[in-house]
Amino acid sequence: MPAAGKKKVDKHIFFLYIKFNGSACRVNWWRGKGKMPSTSGRLTIYNMALGFIGTRTIASANENTPEAIQCELFWDNARRAALRDYPYPFAQARVNLALFADLPEEYENEWQYAYSWPNKALKVHRVHSQGKENLLRKEKYAVRVIDNIVTILCNAKDAQAEITQDVTEVSIWDDMFVASMARKLACLIAVPILKNNSQKVNEVEQLYTMQLQNMRSQSASEEEEAQLEIPDSWLLARGGWHD
Repeated sequence: MPAAGKKKVDKHIFFLYIKFNGSACRVNWWRGKGKMPSTSGRLTIYNMALGFIGTRTIASANENTPEAIQCELFWDNARRAALRDYPYPFAQARVNLALFADLPEEYENEWQYAYSWPNKALKVHRVHSQGKENLLRKEKYAVRVIDNIVTILCNAKDAQAEITQDVTEVSIWDDMFVASMARKLACLIAVPILKNNSQKVNEVEQLYTMQLQNMRSQSASEEEEAQLEIPDSWLLARGGWHD
């Protein structure tokens, strides 16, 4: 149990954030600087996106209006695209890869193993063998379609992958992603709603680009700060991080 007066940190989110943002972010989350889930709902994000493009907001996601229809139409595409663009903590996972039936003969001279693409994975960041001694390794890999199945080819035995997964539940999203999601959704609905207003469309796209740049700059700054405090060798000597 956590000590009195101290907040309990979600172990899953804590670990996942550190795996994709370097040692700096690992330390920062360990020190309790993790992002809390947002209280924003789907309708709120719809209206944030509509606000960015300067059109009317809606009272219900089920309205039969162009604004509501376009938000609903592009919602899934916007979410998946935004999640791919940045390693948000809540969407990161480490998964065991499932072996493909057999390594195709045409790949045998280059690769030793073929694994199926992880379920719900939007992006694979890194592949490595199981075991804490391999946590910081980065094995070379390739993604190919074999027999209509997306497959990961690599030389790592009993491979694991660090991935960004598709998280559809809005209540899990943090405020940082909500802000990005609203901007990304605005980018996609701007053209069908604003029609020929190319200047406004460009402004919305710039808003999203600036959001990503700000997050990456902040992450780099935190990494530089934390690398001066606790090196990875210190963490691994004490057993590393665990799922």
